[in-house]
Amino acid sequence: MTKIKNTIPLKEYIGKLKGNGRFVIPDYQRGYIWGQYNHNHFSQDGLDSVSFLVNSILKGFETKRDVFLQGITVHTVPSTNDIVLVDGQQRTTFFYLLLKYLGYEGYISIKYDIREESNIFLKQLDIKSCTFNEDDLFQDIFFFKKTINTFKTLLDDKKEEHKDILDYILEHVKFLFIEIPAEKAKIIFSMMNGNKAIMLQEELIKSELLRCSSINTEYIKEAENLAIRSRLAHEWDKWLYWWNNEAVKFYFKRNEQLGWLLPLIEDTEDVSFEHFKNQCLKSGNVQEAKNIFKKIRLLQKSIEDAYSNPVTYNLMGAILCIRNKSERFVFLKWYFKLVRDLNHDQALDELYRYFNWAFINLTHKEIIEYNKEKYNEKRMFFLDALNKDDLYKSEYETGARWLLRCNILEDCSQNNHLGRKFDFSIWEERSLEHIYPKSKVGHINNNTPLDYDDNPLSAEDQQNITLWREEIVYHKGLPDEVYATEHSIGNLVLLYKNDNSKFNAADFEQKKSLYFTIKSDSGFRSRHLLHTVSVFANSSWEGKDIAKHKKQEIEHFLNEYPEL
Repeated sequence: MTKIKNTIPLKEYIGKLKGNGRFVIPDYQRGYIWGQYNHNHFSQDGLDSVSFLVNSILKGFETKRDVFLQGITVHTVPSTNDIVLVDGQQRTTFFYLLLKYLGYEGYISIKYDIREESNIFLKQLDIKSCTFNEDDLFQDIFFFKKTINTFKTLLDDKKEEHKDILDYILEHVKFLFIEIPAEKAKIIFSMMNGNKAIMLQEELIKSELLRCSSINTEYIKEAENLAIRSRLAHEWDKWLYWWNNEAVKFYFKRNEQLGWLLPLIEDTEDVSFEHFKNQCLKSGNVQEAKNIFKKIRLLQKSIEDAYSNPVTYNLMGAILCIRNKSERFVFLKWYFKLVRDLNHDQALDELYRYFNWAFINLTHKEIIEYNKEKYNEKRMFFLDALNKDDLYKSEYETGARWLLRCNILEDCSQNNHLGRKFDFSIWEERSLEHIYPKSKVGHINNNTPLDYDDNPLSAEDQQNITLWREEIVYHKGLPDEVYATEHSIGNLVLLYKNDNSKFNAADFEQKKSLYFTIKSDSGFRSRHLLHTVSVFANSSWEGKDIAKHKKQEIEHFLNEYPEL
């Protein structure tokens, strides 16, 4: 009967060699090829198998975390104490070479039945004198040497830590140890051939959940268990497929296998198999595992619903954009708890409030605690920044953030306020564009004509000036007059930076023409920005329009952000 035990560390695996026992690589195995770049396995990192695993080990060593590998499957030969490797020979050979490189003094032996020359090489291996040679005749020896050469490249500068790294590897590299009958070895090998080396934390969690969800009892037989496992595995794979969509990964700012799903279930951003077992599968029984599957299923449904609804998509996406990495997780945890505990309208109202408060730079803690004092304080800071006539120079990000908000809310109001989805790629490619070209604006200081950047203007340069800053004024009616500059919020719109460069120093009519000329091959992406579109819909754009627009933006802010 097949024997499976829980994960064991490398030290325990090596300790299974009794007497003169050896790890035997049987002749039906393929030769050692680690060190060869494999597009299917590690292409996402651009690394070969050896480099990938060494880097994983070093990362685990630095963070004091376990590294989990795929299970190793063996059968034993009682007469010789040999352990025959059915699956796991590449990993075992890798660690044999790595332990030798790190100076391991314990007993470990490999018998390489695939090729005698390779077997002799491993027996007589001298790490110090081993040199990599591109012309080695035997594939195995070529890759043995290439692996050792990679160790030297990645680990030679850490010689003082070699003993600590060795101790870490022996205790913290872990995998399932599976023992099978000898007569089944070749069949199982053919089924397992091609397994990858590293098991991700998410894969370990899936495996354990499926195991716990279908443990045989006298009431539940194997056929029924197979059906349960198949259904749950299919469901898990659907979630995996959803989270691996590039648009979803970009939106949620998360590249891990299941995105934010498991972190929200585990209540930690750093997914861990051991933590999951301790927090979510304490008993490891069928009912507990099925309850966890149900909890994951309901959360995934809530996430997909929020992503599918244009309004929640826009509000949530904006928060994920402007929040730093450390606050995205706590925001999502807070929001999806609201979705679970409140009705739809209440949760949406709170999401709107979070959206508004986040834009004026309140922290997550200040928002969820409804800190009115901090709200009023940061409201004034934001208003002062928005009011500045040199906003383009001194408060660029404030201007960009306000205009992003305006464009997002325009999308939320579409389709009778059912909304349309906003394209958040703008935030990573954002640029503020002067509506009236700044290069054509001048001003006077101490009787000296200056350009938009306060540089003196020559008589020739003055010929290119079509608007003087002193003319940027809106007469609402005496004594109320509003003054602004070309650098104020009244003369700025949000664009993609590549579109900004297309405008250059074009005047308003030329920019307007470009904005509304529909050409499928123009590459002009900013047309989806509805707040920006509304500005270019004006019939003209002179000094009074800039000052009036600034006044409107400030009034808009005061309406949206009343003092509490």
